[in-house]
Amino acid sequence: MIVPDGSSGGPPDGVTYQKGQGREPASTKKFYIFGHNISHSLSPTIHNEGFKHTGFDGHYTVHESLKVDSRIAALLADPDFGGASVTLPHKLQVADLLDFVSPAAKKIGAINTISKKDGKLWGDNTDWSGIKSCIDSAGITGLADAPAIVLGAGGAARAACYALVELGIPRILVVNRTRSKAEAMISRFPEASFDICETLEEAVEASKTAPPRVVIGCIPADDLTEDKIPTRLFGGAEPGILVEMAYKPPVTGMEKAAVKHLNWRIFKGVDILREQGYAQFSIWTGIEAPKEVMSRAMEEELKRRAVTQKQ
Repeated sequence: MIVPDGSSGGPPDGVTYQKGQGREPASTKKFYIFGHNISHSLSPTIHNEGFKHTGFDGHYTVHESLKVDSRIAALLADPDFGGASVTLPHKLQVADLLDFVSPAAKKIGAINTISKKDGKLWGDNTDWSGIKSCIDSAGITGLADAPAIVLGAGGAARAACYALVELGIPRILVVNRTRSKAEAMISRFPEASFDICETLEEAVEASKTAPPRVVIGCIPADDLTEDKIPTRLFGGAEPGILVEMAYKPPVTGMEKAAVKHLNWRIFKGVDILREQGYAQFSIWTGIEAPKEVMSRAMEEELKRRAVTQKQ
């Protein structure tokens, strides 16, 4: 078991305490985010505020590593382990350390949530539910009457497809340059109808009789500038929803194009993070997430970081 060294008073090897995290009593349930390049994760802010507000005796910290190694295995074996968020590059590797994996995580092929139930470790995926919750919150009806477009064929795109299937959208246009990768993804969802398109322009053309009402971007947005977005993508008469998973740049080309159409609702990567975080909190604690409190904590942290960057 990895525990703080009493002689040094420091955190466990690989664990980074962010501002205000401190060291917790041994009885406190321990939660982590596992991944690489995650020192600026918003998850500790979100979950620790949720624990504080609800009175749940838990503490969430960052654990950075290049791979799923013996240190992560030791943290999982700790009797006080409560759960973990999992991000890249560990979403596939971590399955080998778990006792059970949910049907959703198996189908998506990625685990982003670990919980502990009756001494057993469970792997789940809340990325898809974060996407679905955002789309549901828009309150737009009739989305299943038109196809959806998903850009990409990686883990986020698989979660997007799972969410769209759960929403009852029967036809999905996948935009991806590598056809074999797109084919591998859609083979996971035989209950839906898919078209594979190499370009966004091709997808727009394929849906001209019924313009898409849901567009989910799951690719790096740096190269997809506004001038590369077909003007017809967001030009349908019916209201629609853009889910932009990319965090950088702060306003992507897709967002710049969609915001010109008042009947389109835009959700950003931080919105998905917030919604999937609510789901994680409930899985870990059995308590309904205090959404307003957790959301406000995240917004305040984002503002604080924005001010710091300007200084």
